[in-house]
Amino acid sequence: MVLQFTDRQKINWVRIIALLSTLLLMMYAPKLWITNKVFPVLPLFDWIPIPMGFFDTLFWWLFFGSQVVYIFLNKRWIGWLVILLYIYLAFVDQNRLQPYFYQSALTILAVVIFPKKTEAKKILYTIILIFFATYFWSGIQKLNDAFYIQWLSALNKHFSFLPQWFLNTFTYAVPWMEASMGILLLFNKTRKFAIGFILGMHAIITFLLFYLGYGYNVVPWNIQNMISVVILFWGLKTFSPFEFFFSQFDKQRVTMLFMVIVLPLSNNLFGVYDKLLSFHFFTADLNYYNVIIGNDLREKLPDHIQKFYRTHEGETYIQINEWAQKDNKVLFHPEERSIQYIDAYLRSFSENPEQENLIKLHEYNQPKE
Repeated sequence: MVLQFTDRQKINWVRIIALLSTLLLMMYAPKLWITNKVFPVLPLFDWIPIPMGFFDTLFWWLFFGSQVVYIFLNKRWIGWLVILLYIYLAFVDQNRLQPYFYQSALTILAVVIFPKKTEAKKILYTIILIFFATYFWSGIQKLNDAFYIQWLSALNKHFSFLPQWFLNTFTYAVPWMEASMGILLLFNKTRKFAIGFILGMHAIITFLLFYLGYGYNVVPWNIQNMISVVILFWGLKTFSPFEFFFSQFDKQRVTMLFMVIVLPLSNNLFGVYDKLLSFHFFTADLNYYNVIIGNDLREKLPDHIQKFYRTHEGETYIQINEWAQKDNKVLFHPEERSIQYIDAYLRSFSENPEQENLIKLHEYNQPKE
């Protein structure tokens, strides 16, 4: 049946799956999309109006409801409403810039950015660029010391019965295998092999998430990609892999190429674009922190923050991810501007926020040189 899908049907099904994935994650983590919660919102700009009270609930329902309507009523203006609401809500709280939400938003954008009468193949090829980028960049971004160290440590912990040479080889091969799958999706002769590999990869990840008992927020994304990859690529025939990039070139395709090629490349080379928006899936190189609380601030923080206090070697600290996951059920947005905002937020409870030694930030997720 998949082989019989027209280009227009493929676009429609992938659009619906992207919406369903986001809706499931909104139901799994509803507080991520409101501002009245334990963990503070992280606005991108200080001047952005943050909805409170009635308007806070209103925007949650607008975003949720517009996606439900867009599933059944495929109108371009509703798609744009979904995109604009996501952009605003993500600007209000950057913790909503999770890669799976971002990928779904890009998929919807790739549909609505084109006029209604655009040839279906042009839209289809634009969506395919997103999935190429997902696997290619996810592999490339894993080429870092933190990934090798943490991945090998996890393998040794859970699969110590396997030979060490195999665990080492597999760890160093993972980034190249994943990046190559993005490339192999572009060629007729290798496309089905890539599909099979990707399905196996997502199935293993999903199994491990349930086996290890955490990371359930990533499950809908894995299922979304498994179904979408089959719909998009199975039975697809092209004259050249370059069709996806340069066929019927126009400003819309330039925009999407900028989003999925140029911006991730700028992150990889120069670090000038957000990691989570550059397809950092399980790359282990994100900047996560413990916040060490000084003696002069320890008793001044509210009770709902103090309950996250942990102690180590006589120091009191808060693990930011533990605090963030309490309500958001997603990890902290791992950018320098975000941790600086948290630093300022915690300092604001002191009579002298500029006092030294109130807070010390300890980045624990990166290997030491």
